[in-house]
Amino acid sequence: METPIVRWPIHAVPVIDTAGRYPLDEQNFVTTYHHPTHALHLYEYHGRIRMGDRKFDLQPGDLTLSNAGGGAAYDLPVPGYHWCIHFYPSPVRRNYIALPQYLHLAAQRGYAVNRMMEIARLHNQGRQQLTQARAAILLQDLLLWIAGITNVKPPVRQSDAKLVQILALLDARFTELWTAPQLAETVGLTQDHLARCFRRQMGVTIPRYLLQRRIAHARQLLLTTDLPVNRIAARVGMPDPQHFNKQFRRLTGLSPTATRAS
Repeated sequence: METPIVRWPIHAVPVIDTAGRYPLDEQNFVTTYHHPTHALHLYEYHGRIRMGDRKFDLQPGDLTLSNAGGGAAYDLPVPGYHWCIHFYPSPVRRNYIALPQYLHLAAQRGYAVNRMMEIARLHNQGRQQLTQARAAILLQDLLLWIAGITNVKPPVRQSDAKLVQILALLDARFTELWTAPQLAETVGLTQDHLARCFRRQMGVTIPRYLLQRRIAHARQLLLTTDLPVNRIAARVGMPDPQHFNKQFRRLTGLSPTATRAS
């Protein structure tokens, strides 16, 4: 059976909801816990956990990561404690790592325990912005460490691989006038399927993504060069100055001239 995974962005700052060491006394999978957050647990006891249709035997040093919205139930012969960090799903929609839902740490247990203790200490230290930020960055580092020691690879769907091709093409040649049929033909997908995949992964349509890339580059040129606005507009693939000004203001809230002045 395929190892269940949790997808998490490689470039993200987690938003922590709860962090600490908590007791648990559950038997026979009587209670099912549902959380709006991902739940990272490091166990100090023996028992079993059920996540979805999978069950895992637990022993001290084991780690689990359950998906937000999923259910988890426990069967413990003797009550015990576990370290727990709950954090919210990320809005970032690309460059994911694959994290296992179950991991036996063995000799690496000490590192994970120390890191989770430090995250909990910072997160609960008066809820100050600085310490909260440090806790979040330490958690991201811990998740990347887990991905590194397990080397679990998410299954790659054909449409995902083709989407990577499209993104590379658009990022390299965003100033060109692309049409939906051209892009779909380039990767061998239908227009409708490409549009659905792109929006699901990126959160925007292809035309909107191209517009955002052009305006972002135009803004950089406004702030770092003395090129006239009309030449910048042409350079990013929007030769109509009026259209460029309108779209620039719509996306940034400022006109190109006001942006340069700022």
